[in-house]
Amino acid sequence: MHFDGLPDRQGALTMGQANMARCVRRDPPEHMNFLMIKRVPRRIGLDRIAEATLALLSRHEGLRTTFTADTQQVHGKGALEVVVVPDHGGPPMRAAEETGVLLRAPRFDLENEFPLRMAVVCTEAEPRLAVFVLPHTAVDAISLAHLLREWETLLHGRPLPGPEPTQPIDLADSERTPAALRRAEAALEHWRGGLARSPQTMFPIAFDTEHAMVARLRIRSVAVMSCLERAAARTGASPSMIVMAALGTLVGHRTAQPTCLLASLSSNRAHPRLRTHIGPLAQDALVVTDLAAATFDELITRFRVAALAGYQRSRFDSEALWEAIHAMDAERGTRYARDCVFNDMSAQVPPDDEDPVHEPELTWLPEAALPANLSLWINRLDTVLDLTLWVNPAALSGDEAEVFGAGLVRLLTAAGDRVVDVAEIEAVTGVAAMPYGPEWVRSGTSWVRPEAVRRLVERAVPGGTASVTLDEDGTFTCHLVTATAVTPGQAHRACLDLLPSHPDAVAPRRYVIEPGE
Repeated sequence: MHFDGLPDRQGALTMGQANMARCVRRDPPEHMNFLMIKRVPRRIGLDRIAEATLALLSRHEGLRTTFTADTQQVHGKGALEVVVVPDHGGPPMRAAEETGVLLRAPRFDLENEFPLRMAVVCTEAEPRLAVFVLPHTAVDAISLAHLLREWETLLHGRPLPGPEPTQPIDLADSERTPAALRRAEAALEHWRGGLARSPQTMFPIAFDTEHAMVARLRIRSVAVMSCLERAAARTGASPSMIVMAALGTLVGHRTAQPTCLLASLSSNRAHPRLRTHIGPLAQDALVVTDLAAATFDELITRFRVAALAGYQRSRFDSEALWEAIHAMDAERGTRYARDCVFNDMSAQVPPDDEDPVHEPELTWLPEAALPANLSLWINRLDTVLDLTLWVNPAALSGDEAEVFGAGLVRLLTAAGDRVVDVAEIEAVTGVAAMPYGPEWVRSGTSWVRPEAVRRLVERAVPGGTASVTLDEDGTFTCHLVTATAVTPGQAHRACLDLLPSHPDAVAPRRYVIEPGE
């Protein structure tokens, strides 16, 4: 499909584009490329599909944009290849899924490729299914849903409602006003303050975030919805916030952490002109909550306050944010691990037709790629509570994940009936705290094994012999004997580089280095 005669434009990247471009170039494509399959109504031919798709390209500049390091180029003319999959004798959905896997597998070439791959699966020469693959630089989950709704509207020949969309280049300009820059700096301060009082990871276990496939447990319940409504009326928190609080409470209880560190996906679409914007606006909201409370109601209030603060400060320059995180990690000898994630998708996922059969209904789904130890997605929050729990088996085994999922529903159910004491969380939910033996200590805000710290140093400085002591301030001093010419600063940087594979360690604060043979 060819297009021509549209405006050529060039400008800066939005904060969301810059963040996602960094990830698309680095992370596995299955993490960063969206795949959607849509049914094509009968009597809609390839010509109508082409017209609807070209109308989207004309309406949304982000679909015909390429990127350099810090610039986006909107192209006024070009071509988009659409793969047509003819009859092949099998079910059309299988052909669409197989085609989608092939289209999603290659990394997008952001400098030279438009951010849309598309295929149409036919049966008896008639289009039946359309396959869309887009990178995270072009859409987030909300804007992808808007984009496909627009495509379906155009497919039926109906006009699109609402005002003209805000284009990414115009959004980038608005993000560079003095007021917007002050808000971005406030977001960095929020992250600095939150991480300073957080553990480096909720689950101090090793995890391959680049390649790991994680288990997914779907949790559904009708009965819990009335309980959520009663808890919301009593506490003043939304049902979504109460589910987040239940997740954070159980994660903190399970990991025996006094503070819960969550990354919650923020849509950043509060402003009316951004609600239908096609582009990556979603970024992490940092939610840090002190778990030392008497009741679950008190924790609901704390999570609500922490989440609102995080959502209000969730638009930031990602490069500046990671510079700040790395600077804090170097100072603390830690590594921020985004290992617990909350994502409310209930406004985007269409409802199922059938209610769950059991209460609660737990169903294992095929494994999928997600770089986190534990993540909870809300799929529905209307007449049915529909959740997906993504869990690294090293964090929770299959049986433990089922206990955790059922316990989450039990906590929400109990909260609808009464004020639940924190002391009875385990009795109510069945979720037991992780046992930390004598080989574990608290270093600052993190659970750490001194033996892991020693091994970290010896791996960072090969050939050296290390011993470590935990000082009164909660940090480690390392005594290192080595024949290698190494300074304390060099040893510290080498330790920091290896922390991703040593989540049960921190880098020592002080190094005493003695020459050895």
